[in-house]
Amino acid sequence: MVLCDLLTCDPNFSIPRLYINVSKYNYCFSDFPFPDDVPDYPHNKDMAQYIKDYATNFGLEKYIKFFTKVTKLERTDNGKWTVVCRRVEEGEQGEVNSLDSSEEIISARYVAIASGHHATPVMPTFRGQETFTGDILHSVKFKDALTNGLVGKRVLIVGIGNSAVDAAVNCASVGRCKSVHVSTRSGAWIVPNYVFGHPTDLYACRAFFKIPWQMASALFENIITLISGNPRRWNLNPKMKLLQTQLTVSPCLIHHIQRHDIKIVPNVLNIEGSKVTFVNGESAEFDAIVMCTGYKIDLPFLSEELKKTILNEETNSINLYKNVFNPDIGHTLAFIGFVQPASGGLLPMSEIQGRWFTEICRGRCSLPTKSAMKDNIQEEKEEMKSRYYHSNRHTIQRDPILYNDEISAMFGAKPELLKNPSIAWRLLLGSCGTYQYRLQGPNAWSGAKTAVMKVPVPEMYQYTGIAVVVFLAIWLLYIFSFVF
Repeated sequence: MVLCDLLTCDPNFSIPRLYINVSKYNYCFSDFPFPDDVPDYPHNKDMAQYIKDYATNFGLEKYIKFFTKVTKLERTDNGKWTVVCRRVEEGEQGEVNSLDSSEEIISARYVAIASGHHATPVMPTFRGQETFTGDILHSVKFKDALTNGLVGKRVLIVGIGNSAVDAAVNCASVGRCKSVHVSTRSGAWIVPNYVFGHPTDLYACRAFFKIPWQMASALFENIITLISGNPRRWNLNPKMKLLQTQLTVSPCLIHHIQRHDIKIVPNVLNIEGSKVTFVNGESAEFDAIVMCTGYKIDLPFLSEELKKTILNEETNSINLYKNVFNPDIGHTLAFIGFVQPASGGLLPMSEIQGRWFTEICRGRCSLPTKSAMKDNIQEEKEEMKSRYYHSNRHTIQRDPILYNDEISAMFGAKPELLKNPSIAWRLLLGSCGTYQYRLQGPNAWSGAKTAVMKVPVPEMYQYTGIAVVVFLAIWLLYIFSFVF
């Protein structure tokens, strides 16, 4: 049973010019590809229709209880879980309101929490913010410049993640705003959604991850500089290496910066009325501020004791083995979607987590010992700390292919080159989409190989792979010439 306090997915609802920034190959379920006529980066209407079609195809609607909010989750003495929930409705502003005070109690042996890590918006407070004479909203409330009444206004975007650049471009183009400023503390590398004619996430592959991340980052930085120019030219001034942070993907931001439609400015120093002053001494007048400052993990339905076992609210970090299981709680409670993809999308990572949990529930695989899980959690925290730029947004960062390989190997679904010789080249040099995790193992899909073959392999990797093979062949012939 799935409990959900949101409305059903309406494929007729649409926000113009809103597209996902992950390609359809890496943002779909592993046994249900997007239709061929859907563009590489699906529109939000395509995404809504896809989710509805998936639920219909697998008959999932009968297992979902919409308009149902979980208010409490606790463990009983017999080891089972008690779920307390309440019927709700959506208010005029999109908020969730209780219909009545009656509660429904569900007893379950296994529970998966799939509320995700984009739970509670983070709203920063700047000195003098209470004096601002315009509107202040978080990006969770931003639909587009037309819907939010920002047309022709002076808008400040705080943050430079994917939501921030999407909002800035929308305000500059659709909203025809008088001015659009983007304020950032740490700067950013802006990656186009196409690199040499292919979706950017298709360049994430197993061969690439064999390169030390520092070298891989330097390579990627040079490619992006060749395509878009040095980021400092556009005042983006990243304080980190490209692969030390989550990628900010935008095909249009630099275009609008170049045309002076958007201006990049440093962090906010203070606010006085409609005037905002930045740390470099510059100031400007604004009618609206959009806080694209991310989210924090929130688990309001858990007791304080249970919450402290799982979550450090100050650092936004989780105490979960492979981002799914807490060693002290065990395998009966899983956290699905509490991971941040370094490239690609969250959906395939969540799916692989769900499949792992299912196999554990069925007794087909098991977790390591409690001490082994705790040691692994600490090792991965140190690894993340040494690689990623220090920020609360990077505490649950993972590379999707490496992560999915590791998890799928635990229940026999990791794609193996020797078992798939005809597509081994693709498994090494291509992203292969989500379908590769249905080539073998539990619930293998007969159409997986065909689907993998449809995922483009960038020419840059094909030529590089051929060059490496030729070089090795020449080197081996040279060695053999001395032996024989």
